[in-house]
Amino acid sequence: MRCWERGICSSLSVPKATYSSCGSSTKPGKEIRGLLARTLWRVLWPAARALAVWFPYSLVSRSPLPKGAFVAVINHFSLLDPPVAAVALRRPVRFIALDEIWGVNPLLDLVLNASDTIPIPRSGPSVRPALKSALEHLESGHPLAIFPEGRRVKAWGDAPLHPGAAWMAIQARVPVVPVAIWGSGKALSMDSMRIRRAAIRVMVGEAIHSPSYMDCQDPVGTLNEAIRQVLDRQIGRLEASFSPEYWEDKGGH
Repeated sequence: MRCWERGICSSLSVPKATYSSCGSSTKPGKEIRGLLARTLWRVLWPAARALAVWFPYSLVSRSPLPKGAFVAVINHFSLLDPPVAAVALRRPVRFIALDEIWGVNPLLDLVLNASDTIPIPRSGPSVRPALKSALEHLESGHPLAIFPEGRRVKAWGDAPLHPGAAWMAIQARVPVVPVAIWGSGKALSMDSMRIRRAAIRVMVGEAIHSPSYMDCQDPVGTLNEAIRQVLDRQIGRLEASFSPEYWEDKGGH
């Protein structure tokens, strides 16, 4: 096991053996899960698209997506971020989310389960099956989406980027696609479940080639910092694109 793999093991409080086997298993049912995900995408995507049409939604820029698997990393202001990101990516994407959000709202549970979202705990041995599912999904050629802050925040920079997304990209040797969202926190803030018709803008950045970081002394940490810097630039551009009138109403980002 490489030193950077041991570092991720300890940071997630999971036995080291987890990472020597993660992603190496090939289950006969993964093709079926891929078909299920694509079928669910055809059902849920029109609903997400309709939601985006209702908001003053705009895709500021969208770089070409890699073919096959990739890890989309998305900043997180609002519960609206998953459908907003899905509309921007225009690809069937499987999300990974903290298991603690299940059981909060029956409607949210329905969406999470219907979209085949992977639940993952913050720490402990139960992390292992979640990571294994995520890596199998990537290795079967399908994209994965992660909110590396690990929770919703009121402002960019309130939470550090956890290294899990970078680790998965390195482990599966797939690109990272940075996705920046601005305005979703005003449309549906952390402090209220009332949806407001606020402007939402999105940038899908150029893919980051994760295998090029393999020779770094700390591949995961270096890639994670590169992701943070790209998202920081994207979010700065989106923030600057709003008029001064937008900031007169302090309703989140």
